[in-house]
Amino acid sequence: MKNQSKLTYTQIAREAGVSEATVSRVLNGDVRVDPERARRVHETVAKLGYKKNRAASALATGRTGMIAVIIDDDLSIFADPFWATVTSGVSRVLMENNMQTLLLVGASNNSDGNFSNYLDSGAVDGAIFFQVHDEEIVFQLAQEGLPVVMAGTPDIYLQFLHADTDNVGGAKQATQHLIDCGRKNIATITGEVAASAGAQRLAGFLQVHMNLGREVPPSMIAHGNYTHDSGFAAMNQLLDKNEIVDAVFAANDLMAIGAMAAIQDRGLTVPGDIALVGFDDTIVAQTSRPQLTTVRQDIVGLGAAAAELMIAQLNGEEPKPRLLETSLVIRETT
Repeated sequence: MKNQSKLTYTQIAREAGVSEATVSRVLNGDVRVDPERARRVHETVAKLGYKKNRAASALATGRTGMIAVIIDDDLSIFADPFWATVTSGVSRVLMENNMQTLLLVGASNNSDGNFSNYLDSGAVDGAIFFQVHDEEIVFQLAQEGLPVVMAGTPDIYLQFLHADTDNVGGAKQATQHLIDCGRKNIATITGEVAASAGAQRLAGFLQVHMNLGREVPPSMIAHGNYTHDSGFAAMNQLLDKNEIVDAVFAANDLMAIGAMAAIQDRGLTVPGDIALVGFDDTIVAQTSRPQLTTVRQDIVGLGAAAAELMIAQLNGEEPKPRLLETSLVIRETT
């Protein structure tokens, strides 16, 4: 194997039988290169053991090869398998395009804060935002020229490129299923309604009742933050206020499992006394006892869609927003 530090585009081009310009385009992630030429370049690179100097490449191309993935939350997210799954979808697409994922977790709602300053410093080529509570920072960065993608639906007046799950449709599926099961007094445990997913899942729940001419009392709505503990606390709140509750739609699987624990602690059964539906179809839904009926979203696909929109944007394309479908998975809790 040749000395990696001495390999040049000239040597790679000579060995692969292509121009130096083609080598440069392939190694810098240009997807428009002829596939056969790109294949020869990649095979030659593997044969010679070449490794690109990222710092030098950034100076030459203005690209860092890094995409920031910002999760607007705290470190409690790592208890939820959703986040590992969705970021794996992002990272897979970025790696296929010779780019890397930089994960940033924390409150991003301060447009003058550390996140904004870092993202505006040129350290990354773009930013993908998850669970945005305040879209001002996204708007500001987009105005300053940083490519941005939101995983979630932005405010109608702040249209960013985005990918999202059909949260309203999924919540409707869950609620209608509980009604079809004969449940009369259906409560809900919401996610964080300051972010789009939580607000949309609550909206879907309420729309089904509205279409049937039913009013949902405020006491039948409890708010959580997607954690197991918040689901447990919210379920206890619902049971304290409503003796008649016979079904619950929880806005994610972890809260549903927390709710199940609270129900069982009261000596009640699932689904005998209270039916239960979650949202996501993560591993916890499949391994709970009883197994959780839930709304399945394509979590890996959501991350991949957001990353694909970012790559298309960096390549000068004009992609359209993506909306991913959901499906109801009926198990043992309904």
